Amino acid sequence: MTGQLTTALGVGLVGLLMIGLGLWLRAGRPEAMHRWMNPLSENWMAERVVLLGMPSVGALLVCLAVVAAPHQWTVLRLLAIAGMVVPAVPALYVLIAPLPLPGFLYPGWARRLRDGREAQMRAFLTGQG
Repeated sequence: MTGQLTTALGVGLVGLLMIGLGLWLRAGRPEAMHRWMNPLSENWMAERVVLLGMPSVGALLVCLAVVAAPHQWTVLRLLAIAGMVVPAVPALYVLIAPLPLPGFLYPGWARRLRDGREAQMRAFLTGQG
């Protein structure tokens, strides 16, 4: 095995692991995997990383591994380079803190926690709680 192939496989494996970990945290099973979603206060960076950051960076790494692999299929490399545009957009969105995350990104259990947290904050701010 050449060094270039080993590096490409390593980068691809790290990318797949990041995608898998992001999906596992998103699923929230077992209950300990809910920690990234705090029911009392917003941890906006953890939410951004789990919902958008890890999957999009993982996809970028997989595309990078395809580009870096030692093969002669230029069409596959061009498709991987073009495919890098799709996960690059959410990866950049993660970095822009003032932009709120859309509600459809949250799984159902996290959406319920977020809505309850926001209702508690509204009640506190209006003096009803």
